[in-house]
Amino acid sequence: MVPMRTFHSLLLVALLVAGLGTVTARAEESPKNPLPSWKSYTNARFGFSVRYHSDWRLGEPLPDGSGILLTPPVPKSQVGLTGFLNLVEGKSQDGRQTLDEFAAAHRRIIGEYYGKKNIVLKWQEDRPVTLGGFPARQLNFSYLDETKTEIIEMHIFSLGRNEGRGVRMKSPATGRTALMPALADMLQTYQPGRDQNAVSPFQQPTGQEPKGQGR
Repeated sequence: MVPMRTFHSLLLVALLVAGLGTVTARAEESPKNPLPSWKSYTNARFGFSVRYHSDWRLGEPLPDGSGILLTPPVPKSQVGLTGFLNLVEGKSQDGRQTLDEFAAAHRRIIGEYYGKKNIVLKWQEDRPVTLGGFPARQLNFSYLDETKTEIIEMHIFSLGRNEGRGVRMKSPATGRTALMPALADMLQTYQPGRDQNAVSPFQQPTGQEPKGQGR
């Protein structure tokens, strides 16, 4: 199992159990331009990009170029941006996982991860949303960490035939008010990059040999 700081596995992603609807709704309404001082991040592997507050610290890249961690100036807060491949067999027309199947798997993996730590999760109802113009799913839950601080998490992810995108946000319950405006503005700037149905450049097309390994 991948450590928590890399999102419970490379599946992805993805704070505000109370007030989540406000953040998402703002992100889907008429966007406003972020402050000129905001910084930009673009993922070279999956092509998505976002602008984030200049006070947020950019962390180390996640394994295999899948994404990045951002640290807002609120203790115990974290925002993760990730891309991932949809390679698991599922019930979609293309034989890959559907969004519902991915959501169920993501929920199960999160539950197993925290279950091993004897941490009880309080789940909220999943919500259909959008991310960068694609249909997406929003998973919300809360729990008490090792210091008995209430932590709230939101995982938003979209899923294409070959690729997906995700945003994971977590924060102590007491910090949600301070983070809410910046989170809403950040989501408004999210751009998915290329079509999610495209094959990742890190995935070798079927029937072709990797460069430098031909006969």
